[in-house]
Amino acid sequence: MTSLIPQDHPHRRAVMEEVHARPVQIVPDACRVRRLVLVMPGEPGAMQNAFDRFATFRRAAGMELPQSASRQYSFATPKRDVTWEFHTEFITITWRSAIEDGENWPDDIGLEAIGDGTLIGAMRIDVITDTSIPERLLPGFNLASLCLSDIEGGKAQVITDFVPDAARFTRMEFAAGGLTTLRRSILLRRLLEVETYRSMALLGLPLARSASADLRGMETELSRVIDGLSEATSPASAQTVLDALHGLSVRSGQLSERLGYRFAAGRAYGEVLRTRLMGLREQGTSRGSTLTHYIGNRVDPGLATCAAIEQRLSVLSGKIERAIGLLNVRIGVDMQVQNAALLDNIARTARSQFLLQRTVEGLSTIAISYYLLGIISYLLAGPLTQLHWDKTMALSLAAPFVVLAVWLMARAVRRAHEPH
Repeated sequence: MTSLIPQDHPHRRAVMEEVHARPVQIVPDACRVRRLVLVMPGEPGAMQNAFDRFATFRRAAGMELPQSASRQYSFATPKRDVTWEFHTEFITITWRSAIEDGENWPDDIGLEAIGDGTLIGAMRIDVITDTSIPERLLPGFNLASLCLSDIEGGKAQVITDFVPDAARFTRMEFAAGGLTTLRRSILLRRLLEVETYRSMALLGLPLARSASADLRGMETELSRVIDGLSEATSPASAQTVLDALHGLSVRSGQLSERLGYRFAAGRAYGEVLRTRLMGLREQGTSRGSTLTHYIGNRVDPGLATCAAIEQRLSVLSGKIERAIGLLNVRIGVDMQVQNAALLDNIARTARSQFLLQRTVEGLSTIAISYYLLGIISYLLAGPLTQLHWDKTMALSLAAPFVVLAVWLMARAVRRAHEPH
């Protein structure tokens, strides 16, 4: 009976672990939560090196740290509950403490393990027991970028202005008094992820802006090269244009390689961001914008700029490839014309050589016949005198046969040397 039980798929365990990956951390009704988002260097092994440093930090605290498929590790210090999460290209460090905790950069959460990681996002969320944001908190936010909205169908409120404070943290207040413990924990995680993926989604925008000048220069140069295609009438000028096009192709390929991953990651982060914002179930208030509206007005144009640069780069690469194809066709046609002219010249030369050879053969036949007749005249001089035959008449009669014999001999020799 045991033999009838199917074997597990090789990836079944990984799939099951993914379902439970990055579990929600249950939070009390009043606390202060901070998160750092750190982008790791792009060289291979950077993330593994960061994990190894983190494992060393935990071993120093007496805890061996096995690798987990979820790549999420939580531990507690006397004052804080800390969670490290290792993503594809960034790390988040999240810690929860008492709401009066004023230490922004504590020394017990493993910050020394960051190594070469760079800060892209930092946020502080105060979870309070109120069901709405108290009036006393409003003056602490910038009115120009104020976001105050109801979430979870009006059971809670959140406020922020997305302005970093002196310690570089973006502040949020989360009035979650009307939520259950589980819903409060889930929504807190979504708020943290909104700020995380907002930062990551726009990482490609500075690259897009800096690449715009290079892209414009390549577009201008390509237009100039294409305009000069009609003037490339000689092989040397055509080769010069082809070299210029190949140079542009290499440059566009390098630019595409540099931007491709970043733009693709930005789109993916943007999709995750939109999903997390939808999960908040926001409703607007009379005191500011919603998170969805405010972030959408900033992130969507940024992602659209990246998409536009990516599209321009794709169009440029297509134009370069088509121009190279057209020039290659033109060079091929020119080479065919040159080859045809060369073959025609070779054919004329061969015919001239053939005619010359026949002329030489004719002259050689006459010369050989002449000398042969001379030899025959000497050989027959005595016999003809004894026989009283006329020597001139005898040579005249022999001449056609001598010429024919020499011609047949020359023909046999030529045929013997012809390739079979």
